[in-house]
Amino acid sequence: MNKIIKNLLKAIGVVCYFIVLSFAYTRMNLDRLVGDIEVFSGLFLVLGIIALEKSYKDENGNMAITAIELLALSMHSLSIMHITTLLKYDFKTYMGISSLVVVVYYLLKGIISYTKERREYLKGLSDISEIVKEEEPVKKEAKKRNKEELEERVESKKQEVTSNDKSKSKQEKKKEKKKSKKTEKVEKKRRNK
Repeated sequence: MNKIIKNLLKAIGVVCYFIVLSFAYTRMNLDRLVGDIEVFSGLFLVLGIIALEKSYKDENGNMAITAIELLALSMHSLSIMHITTLLKYDFKTYMGISSLVVVVYYLLKGIISYTKERREYLKGLSDISEIVKEEEPVKKEAKKRNKEELEERVESKKQEVTSNDKSKSKQEKKKEKKKSKKTEKVEKKRRNK
């Protein structure tokens, strides 16, 4: 809500500036009005540059947007007299349209920032993001194996195979002994019959 109020105050300030220019157009000499517009434009330009430097130093995005707005207002102020004389617009109508554009811009900016702020607030209240953590899958990179590592693996496999062969031969010998004992018993029984 605080950002909406700030944006509305900025809009009111810019609209008041345009209203003052409209009244000055009807009451002042045109040469003096052009000089005053140039002074205000220079002031907005200096404020915009200062705000831009401060936003860069503090890494503040909101200040950077304000600086850009001040620079745009400065360029608009410089172009007021040229546009009204070249395109033959009525000065008061041009200021009215400019005021309307500024109000719409700041209202939209306020609504967007309020919506964003509200979304962040509601997201902070929700436990769902903590409960369901979406972790990125682990990406495994292919490794280039060393020759030594491959040779070690081959040697270990050979050792396994030879140990298996030895264990098989021992088992086979035991089986043969059992068979030979069984065959001897069978032969003795035949003889006895």
